[in-house]
Amino acid sequence: MRFFEAFTGRENEEYDPRGPLFDRSLVVLVFLLLALCLVMVYGASIYIGDLKMNDPGFFIKKQLAFIAAGLLAAAGIMLIPVNFWYRSGRLILPVLALGLCALPLVVGSSVKGASRWINLGLFNFQPSELVKLVWIIFVAGYIQRHHEAISKVKVFIFPFLFFIPFATLLYMQRDFGSIVVLLGITFGMLFVAGGGLAVVIVSSFAAGLFLLAAIITNPYRIGRIVSYMDPWKDAENTGYQLTMGLMAYGRGGAEGQGIGNSVIKMNYIPEPHTDFIMAIWGEDAGFAGVSLVILLEFLLIAKICMLGFTAMRSQKMRDYMQGFFAFGVGLWFTGQTFINVGVSSGLLPTKGLTLPFISYGGSSLICMLMTMAVVIRISYERRKLYFKLQDLEIRTERGIRKSLTRYGGGSGRKKARKEDAPQEGVSESGTSDTVVVNIPEGDTAKDGSLS
Repeated sequence: MRFFEAFTGRENEEYDPRGPLFDRSLVVLVFLLLALCLVMVYGASIYIGDLKMNDPGFFIKKQLAFIAAGLLAAAGIMLIPVNFWYRSGRLILPVLALGLCALPLVVGSSVKGASRWINLGLFNFQPSELVKLVWIIFVAGYIQRHHEAISKVKVFIFPFLFFIPFATLLYMQRDFGSIVVLLGITFGMLFVAGGGLAVVIVSSFAAGLFLLAAIITNPYRIGRIVSYMDPWKDAENTGYQLTMGLMAYGRGGAEGQGIGNSVIKMNYIPEPHTDFIMAIWGEDAGFAGVSLVILLEFLLIAKICMLGFTAMRSQKMRDYMQGFFAFGVGLWFTGQTFINVGVSSGLLPTKGLTLPFISYGGSSLICMLMTMAVVIRISYERRKLYFKLQDLEIRTERGIRKSLTRYGGGSGRKKARKEDAPQEGVSESGTSDTVVVNIPEGDTAKDGSLS
């Protein structure tokens, strides 16, 4: 029960003045996942790196470079006040993201029939990963401006209308997974913001029809559904990747074969260090290793959601932009974790989505580290505002006491003058009645910046 109450946020925030000005647990969890990422990527890629690049450490070196670039970008993002994202996320960032999302169709490189990447020389950048971050900023800012009217149909559906150009471009890139993730994030954020149940159901039904049409009009997607239903029926073709993943989990058992001892990674499964890295880890570290990864992902998501719900519910520092941004990030990480693990274990049809902070690749990792920088910045700004309000309360209380002492409430006053009129909040006898100190609520942290 206590965990549930903490998970849904605290109305009265309290922070230890002796502690840091940010949530250290967020940083610790991210670095634990990054450390585990290096172990998992090296174990899954050592064979294919030696086979294709004549360097067993080729992919782990690139992953280290991606982590360094991501941390450098995150350090820069942490210096930017959250209010900047609120202002620019209204129009500027979405328009820039839309233009960036269109680039792969013009100058992008195609991989296995999908044109989602822009070749930057050092690595292929996937704009849809950055679009997820920008879209969460846009929806969170939209809720901040319209949270009182979010239950109205026209207010609720506007973000979906604005999403149509993004969905069209992603569909043309054959990035169906990103469309599903973004739709799920949008529905979740708007529903928690107060969207009526009837509106959510009707909108979900309409989105479901669109997704169904996108599936049945593409033979390769139908093939994935068929192979998902019975992967062993065509294990040498459409069901090959899934059957190999299931065999990897089966070989791992409870304790695994030992880190780096996977057999399935040895040219049995394509790109074992990317979408199916969890299956290879399952063979190496077994059920215990898989549980460790899922536990760390869950703890990170829980901490992010706690921060978000607290910002939404706080009595003195309520800020919907901060709260719904954090909540949207929690939905993003939850969706991709569930889909990635579900795909590799046969719970869901095959779909290529990265496992947050674990899968090999630069675009996803860098963008997620940038996202976590914004989350940590929110934690920093909230704690700094809390201590500022605490100081304001102390100074206000001291001022009131000083006034009462000077104008009739002090012990040093031996005799009150008859001509002194009773002061507001002070009785005729010179003693204090109820004194109310009003601290700004609601939009106190609206700008989100104390820099």
